[in-house]
Amino acid sequence: MNTLQTITTQTPAATLNRDLITEFISYIDRSEKTTRTYLNNLKQFFRWLQAEEIRQPQRTDVIRYRDHLTATRKPNTVKQYLQSVKQFFSWTAAAGYYPDIAANVHAPKVRTDAHKKEALTAADVLNIENNIQASSKAKAEEARTKAKDTAGRIDRATEQGKRLYAMYLLAVTAGLRTIELQRANIRDLETRGGNAYIYVHGKGRAEADQKKPIAREVYEALKDYILTRSAPAAPDSPLFVATGNRSGGKRLAATTISTMLKKAMQHAGYDSDRLTAHSLRHTAATNVMDITHDNLYLTQTYMRHSNPATTEIYLHRDTVKQESEIAQRLYNHYHSVGNDSADADDLQTIISGMNPTQLARLTALANAITR
Repeated sequence: MNTLQTITTQTPAATLNRDLITEFISYIDRSEKTTRTYLNNLKQFFRWLQAEEIRQPQRTDVIRYRDHLTATRKPNTVKQYLQSVKQFFSWTAAAGYYPDIAANVHAPKVRTDAHKKEALTAADVLNIENNIQASSKAKAEEARTKAKDTAGRIDRATEQGKRLYAMYLLAVTAGLRTIELQRANIRDLETRGGNAYIYVHGKGRAEADQKKPIAREVYEALKDYILTRSAPAAPDSPLFVATGNRSGGKRLAATTISTMLKKAMQHAGYDSDRLTAHSLRHTAATNVMDITHDNLYLTQTYMRHSNPATTEIYLHRDTVKQESEIAQRLYNHYHSVGNDSADADDLQTIISGMNPTQLARLTALANAITR
């Protein structure tokens, strides 16, 4: 790792090396995962300095590093990398080791007015769910018909299908993230007073301490999977485990869960770069807003958003649909000169906004007029 030499005359000569990084990591006193993130981010910065042959970095070098990241990384990644560098130099300055050369160096703005991932409609959710069940049944049936197959492999196919179905339901109805699915243990499930819950180990939490109500059908799907699986189902066992010969019984990785859910959507015909496993959480939030009639408080609570601004994003979920309708109406307007299509367009707009009762009354009136 490159050694950084002090450039200030106000403090004794010092170098920024691995020992200081270790001291900084100890100073921030964060979780193991966060500590690892800081360490990796700082290593990335030091590698860049070494490649650029910079021994005494200054503020302009930090800005150059930011611009380098901006050209090669996504905005969220740039923000994370730069934040680690900023906190490191803030600490070195406070400790008298090196001046704060990263002060007021800003990361590129990250858009918060729209989601990068798309959400699914209620009909889409049901289509994928039905496809998961049909595919799981077909795979189990295929295992039974293979002459050289064994009962263990047949059971494994059934277990895999029920596991995928349970994960999908938790993601799309309870809005669990893939990391939360990965962290879940069997003891996190409970029923009380006729209601079912799962305790979620969420972002920034040290344990599963967020009590999350789940639909009874989701709970039953989870129990069905647990009773089917071959791995031990002790209270402290992982909720979702692998079924392979070498990895059987081990906790599934979050990346593996993400891949499974992505493939399930693709298999059902929903193949888009903007549809990922995390889209299922967006789907939950979008549809909660729909069924609560844009109740921000209920949606924020249900989705466990720490910042209300995150929930407010979903208020704009219909913008694209509305703009598409406007674009079509505008085209029709331009091409309606000299004919009555404009009136028909306006009438269609009025009809599309009616509820079933109003439509029934309009139909009855039209029938009476034409008699």
